[in-house]
Amino acid sequence: MSEKPIILKLMPDRADEGLRVAYHPKKVGDYEIELQLKPEALKAAAKANADFEAPTEPIILARYKASTRTLTTYPITTTFGAYFLEPKYLHLETIILEDVDSPGAIKDDDYLYFEELPVGIVREPLAGFGLTYDMRFIAEAAEHQSAVSTLRISNDKGVSRKGDVLTMSYSMFDKFRRDINRTHKRSIDLANRAKREYLDANLNIMLDPDFDLPIGDGTRRPVADILAETLIGKSRSPEAEAKAAARTVKKSVRTLAEKEPGELLELRREIEFVSLEELIEIFGRKLGQTGLQERHWQEFFNANAFILQLAFNLPALAFGDQVAVGGTKFDGSGGKLADYAIRLGLFGNLALIEIKTPKTALLVKRPYRGGVYAPSEELSGAVTQVLDQRHQLQNDINSKKIASKAYDVFTYAVPCIVIAGQSPPTDEEKKSLELYRNNLRDVIVITFDELLAKLKALYEFLAKKPEPMKPEPLRRKPVESSDDLF
Repeated sequence: MSEKPIILKLMPDRADEGLRVAYHPKKVGDYEIELQLKPEALKAAAKANADFEAPTEPIILARYKASTRTLTTYPITTTFGAYFLEPKYLHLETIILEDVDSPGAIKDDDYLYFEELPVGIVREPLAGFGLTYDMRFIAEAAEHQSAVSTLRISNDKGVSRKGDVLTMSYSMFDKFRRDINRTHKRSIDLANRAKREYLDANLNIMLDPDFDLPIGDGTRRPVADILAETLIGKSRSPEAEAKAAARTVKKSVRTLAEKEPGELLELRREIEFVSLEELIEIFGRKLGQTGLQERHWQEFFNANAFILQLAFNLPALAFGDQVAVGGTKFDGSGGKLADYAIRLGLFGNLALIEIKTPKTALLVKRPYRGGVYAPSEELSGAVTQVLDQRHQLQNDINSKKIASKAYDVFTYAVPCIVIAGQSPPTDEEKKSLELYRNNLRDVIVITFDELLAKLKALYEFLAKKPEPMKPEPLRRKPVESSDDLF
């Protein structure tokens, strides 16, 4: 290390531990980062671990090569304890980060923090680099690949391996990170829900006046074992009870249909009513999430095609999502894809649906003139797009029907729907949207919140139980005269 090292400023909570981080500038922009131990650190390390031995070689945390903009890190544990100065991982010794900019000119008592490194990478040199604790599973998975000792993160695509080096793109690393976090959150939510349900069920049973805790049975078993044995035979979880009830109803459907058709219809009505209530809640919650992309909404409507039927106010059957309108087959490639196609009415006539997102702008921000707003580029583009899809479909319908062996669909008159955005906030904007969409030919523009309003209206209609019909009073026929009888 030829040039004089620069001693960096440390995190306030670790400034008095006797550790120092030294920045060693090299020629042409290269540098090394070294961890140095003062006598106080050596004393603290020996106190935390009686087997600790002071290192005889410099402790290099990272090396930077300016010509390739590559930061090579050697992750180690920097907290005092049994693993102080030991590698953080069992076999993974090196993590290489490419396309990293140089921190520029560094002087004494500067604080060095690699802010540009991706989330999930330790950015603080004194923390020993490596992966954050939640992302340790990525390092473990890399180590499961035999003889891998280096993880290289770059802008190359995908994941590859060459010798002992496992290469992963930054985008793939970020995908793994987000998936790990989502899985962790879901697992925690599931575990917490199971704990609450367990305690609720057990407390309900133990507060039952008929419940007795068995004691004094001659065996000194733990109370937890006695409770578990008693409760298992006494009660099941709400989920288990619900599944058992569903299985019982499923097995008895035919008998119910024959003997109690009215009860079966009422049960079906209640199930559909509860399902609709849950669908409204899910739909409303999704409208409040701003990060959902078009494909997410396409999958949501695909799973709940009933919502799309409300948009047409006509009987409709699902035909397919992501339907090719310009290829050889309805599911083929090489052509334009419609988000959704359904059979409309009773004649098999196809209809096309283009699905955007609730955050899609419907109008331009500034009025054109006199409180009139023009349609946005996103809305007019979606309208033109779905009309072009209809044109492609009508041109190729015969060849598609033959290639796909789907002869019961027709394109006599193909209506189109664009589902996008939400209702504008001001009266002027609402008027402009109404003028625009109601003067479109063959294209229906409907907003996400309008679909939700249709669901709520249907729910309110179903919630009203029909009043029983009052029997009409019997009208007695007037008595005929004796002359009429003969």
